[in-house]
Amino acid sequence: MLFFDIETDGLLEDLTKIHCMCIKDTSTDTMYRYTPENIEDGIKKLMVAGETICGHNVIAFDLPAIKKLYPWFTVCKDKVIDTLVYARLVFSEVNYIDNKLTRIGVLPKRLYGSHSLKAYGYRLGVLKGTYCETEDAWAIFTPEMLDYNEQDVVVTEALYKKCSKKTTTEQALSLEHKAQWLMVRMENNGFTFDKEKAIELMSTLQNKQIEVLNQLAHMVPRIPDKVFIPKRDNKSKGYKAGIPIQRYKEFNPNSRQQVLWIMKDYYKYPFSNPDMHTEDGKIQLNEETFKLIVKDTEAPEEVRKLAELFQENFLLTKRLGQLIDGKNGWLKLVSEDGKIHGHVNPNGAITGRATHRKPNIAQVPHVGTEYGKECRELFTVPEGWYQVGIDACGLELRCLSHYMYPFDNGEYANECVNGDIHTKNQIAAGLPERNMAKTFIYGFLYGAGDAKIGQIVGGTAEHGAELRKKFLKETPAIKKLQSYVKNLLSEYDVGLRQRKWKTRYLKGLDGRLLYTRSIHSALNLLLQSAGAIVCKYWIVRTEERLLNLGLDHGKDFQLMAWVHDEQQIACRNKDIAKIVVREAQEAMRDTQKYYNFKCQLDTEGIIGHNWYECH
Repeated sequence: MLFFDIETDGLLEDLTKIHCMCIKDTSTDTMYRYTPENIEDGIKKLMVAGETICGHNVIAFDLPAIKKLYPWFTVCKDKVIDTLVYARLVFSEVNYIDNKLTRIGVLPKRLYGSHSLKAYGYRLGVLKGTYCETEDAWAIFTPEMLDYNEQDVVVTEALYKKCSKKTTTEQALSLEHKAQWLMVRMENNGFTFDKEKAIELMSTLQNKQIEVLNQLAHMVPRIPDKVFIPKRDNKSKGYKAGIPIQRYKEFNPNSRQQVLWIMKDYYKYPFSNPDMHTEDGKIQLNEETFKLIVKDTEAPEEVRKLAELFQENFLLTKRLGQLIDGKNGWLKLVSEDGKIHGHVNPNGAITGRATHRKPNIAQVPHVGTEYGKECRELFTVPEGWYQVGIDACGLELRCLSHYMYPFDNGEYANECVNGDIHTKNQIAAGLPERNMAKTFIYGFLYGAGDAKIGQIVGGTAEHGAELRKKFLKETPAIKKLQSYVKNLLSEYDVGLRQRKWKTRYLKGLDGRLLYTRSIHSALNLLLQSAGAIVCKYWIVRTEERLLNLGLDHGKDFQLMAWVHDEQQIACRNKDIAKIVVREAQEAMRDTQKYYNFKCQLDTEGIIGHNWYECH
């Protein structure tokens, strides 16, 4: 195996040269050091047929950097091991590991939860060095830079050995590497963004906010500030020595402290609805709280009108933050090519779900929410191309069906695919309306307490407990599944008269270990992880099928976004768009077969010209 690392004069989009490279050949236990004069020799060594090459973050940086400056460079993807990908898989619980390491001073707090090579250097006791902290460290090549480069290779090898001792499966490791290659490609593709329409939307939102703020300014009471007691008379200001003067604050509609004073202290609104509070009992001032106040028929009309204006202002502030005002505002991130090149970590969450940044594309407002349509219309395709949106059908409940199969012989799975699962859940829980069933089952699966479940029917925690009890009685397979998961993780200690942990890990769909925070949330962890793994394999398999048909990823189709159970793909023409819809469905069936999934998996594809039309 060849462990390697490079040092360059900048980030991927800006770099113009590779200063140096170090390669550790484990077959001879030799470290090779390459300087500007013989960099090409090092690159050619990485290309030796049959060699496995390993480095940290090499899929996203080192390999593309080499390819950028030396176009003749090629590498077999199956022969690449990226320790960043490996570490994210086997140390998914890194935050819990770091709780102790930061407390005892092994790891600096600024590196808490980081998967950087520097952070692993501290954790492993094999430090990277401090050369990078020197001024203009990467401007020109120096011998010190080469030494630093070599130490990076030493840390990478140590990290690989540490990862190799952790339990996982080849299936999981291979999938995470394939997903990383695909996400790097997707980031390079970007998502075409309608900048002109975005500027129009920005103007609309800003004008609307001005109207709302003007209305608020005329309605809100004066907000008292500190009392001022003048020491001497001041005729021009009307002050008299020793006579208290009440000062007032300038109204700030974005100050939650001021808004709370207006609603709670001035208007005496009780905030009695449990949904208006956090788990620890604090009042949460957000859009949902104000919507509840608007619907509160016992609140004075003036209070309800204020709540409506506050809610709209919070919403407009949030939308403008996403569009332009925030540091990751979409308009700030549009590149010269007219696209947003967002970053995705395909294994960023402890469940195996992807995480998104610059921007968080998963937070683009959904269709049906305020300004959701207008926001989604901004994400589109190059002129003349077609957009395809493909969603996994009913994934959460099909994952539940898969794990319920040993306990109900596929009854729930059959209802998911061939029946009406929400009506079945409605009847089982004794809910008065079908539309409550979806809210109920997802709340149930995601660990909602009795009070939360009770609110679905406008009731109390007692109502919630009754709904839960009835549902489990009518759906015994779920109760058996819950008990099965609980018994995998814990056992009853007769002496302690309580349950104690047997293990903190569950096995995921592909054999990866899933760190469990609590027994209460374990089933939710298992289901979310299953959905993440299914979708990850699905997007990888979709690309594979399209490439096998001779289509070119770039010229014929481009993956623009992967958000949970959804892909958005740009297609050169409508015929290719139809092929993508078809092949995505077949890829999902391949996924079902690959994991021996106990419930049929399906997709739904829509062809259009922007994200609004395709979701």
